Amino acid sequence: MAVGDLTMCKLLTGGKLALVMALGAVCHCAQQLPNTASKRGDFFAEERLIKNLMTSYVREARPVLRHADAVDVTVKFSFVRVEDLIEATDTFGSSLFIVQIWKDPRLQWNVTNYQGVRTIRLPAARIWVPDLVLYNVAYQQPPVSLYESTVTVTYDGTVVLVPMLTLYSTCPMDLRNFPYDEQSCSMVFGSWMYTSWEMNVTFIANQTEMDVVLNEEDSSYLAHQHPQWELVDNRARARLSLKKYECCQQPFTLITITTKLRRRAQFYRYLTVVPAAVLGLLVPVIYLVPSNSHDKTTFGLLLLLCLTVLMGILQQAIPFNHGSLPRICSFYLGTMILTCISVVASVITANISIRGGRRKPLPAWLHSIFLGRRSLRRILCIGDYGPINNLYASYASSDVYISSGRGQIEETLQDLEGREDFGARGGGVDQPLQGFCNGGGRGGGGEEGKVADLLPLTRYGKFIVGKMAADATYRNIHQEWEELSRVIDRCLFVAFFILYIFTASSLL
Repeated sequence: MAVGDLTMCKLLTGGKLALVMALGAVCHCAQQLPNTASKRGDFFAEERLIKNLMTSYVREARPVLRHADAVDVTVKFSFVRVEDLIEATDTFGSSLFIVQIWKDPRLQWNVTNYQGVRTIRLPAARIWVPDLVLYNVAYQQPPVSLYESTVTVTYDGTVVLVPMLTLYSTCPMDLRNFPYDEQSCSMVFGSWMYTSWEMNVTFIANQTEMDVVLNEEDSSYLAHQHPQWELVDNRARARLSLKKYECCQQPFTLITITTKLRRRAQFYRYLTVVPAAVLGLLVPVIYLVPSNSHDKTTFGLLLLLCLTVLMGILQQAIPFNHGSLPRICSFYLGTMILTCISVVASVITANISIRGGRRKPLPAWLHSIFLGRRSLRRILCIGDYGPINNLYASYASSDVYISSGRGQIEETLQDLEGREDFGARGGGVDQPLQGFCNGGGRGGGGEEGKVADLLPLTRYGKFIVGKMAADATYRNIHQEWEELSRVIDRCLFVAFFILYIFTASSLL
């Protein structure tokens, strides 16, 4: 019995000790609860604030106390980068920040009621925001923000919205100075629903014009430069204006951002301009090839083939369906026309050079203009040329008289060539020459026989001399025609070189 009472006392003592420890733990937890509750109250103050602000908020209503008031919206633009400038569709793409600041009285609160919460952030889709849209939009993709649109709201109702948008606008381009062209593109922004009496849009510092700057050095991110286009002076110009439409009495506020873009021409300079200039310079070189050479036309046709290949490369660089024609295309066309004319002129001069082969002498007036002492030959510094000295011409054209006892026998070169039966009637060389060498003649000897034997030799001698004189005359005629074609080629070389310089300076 005593043992049982002792055991019961031990159990009661252990239970009291456990109860005391549990009560201590509960008291410790009770001391910690107020601090945790205080922290949770700080954490949920912003949640409670947003819930209270959004409970009865209507995003379709303008944030004004009176209906006649206008919402003052301050805007500022800044470029992020140039996305693209497409020549085929006249489209300008760019990414930019649009800073928009306004006040919404419905989003004001007392800081002390919410444990010092001064700013909150809300999705832009839950509150009223200015409906600034791009008027001259060129549809590429929906102009949505690159990041989730969120507004920053301060306790006095000031709302700040900074979306980053990629927009594509129409930009009529003038490609006449390609690839050294500068394009001016405009982006027109404005409210789609509200007039200037309902939403008053102004720039920061109440300016009517401002610079839209792309400053890559001060940027906190690495801005990607467009490989083909650059923004002139890294800035654009924004201007405010009022536009009144026939539908409404109140004007609308327009924001026009004018950008000037310059093409990076280094790639196109080596791809299209330099090859075109080199091929154009080779056109007058065709006339330095000798007229009697068949390589002149081959050289010209090879130039035409190279120009055709370059035209294909140029077509890949810029679209040929554009409204304005680049001057470099006109240069290609002009070079092709000059090459065609040069090929035709080369054929004509080659034909002139072989007219001497037809034994037609050069007219005197052509000789005086091109080959005379004060002719184009001297002006072009081609140099003198001397005709072949025809030693036989005077003898062949003179009359030869052979005396005999019976009178005089007269024979000329023309008579000799006109006698077709000269050789058929026994006028061979062997018989008279053999008789003369044997000391006798056909008449039985004597002086008269010797004279009769010398007469065929004299005729043959005059024929040989006349043939040599005719060959020398032919060579002189042929040389004169060749020299004429040479002077004409040099004149065409100078003319085509001047035309090339004029064409290149005006079109390139």
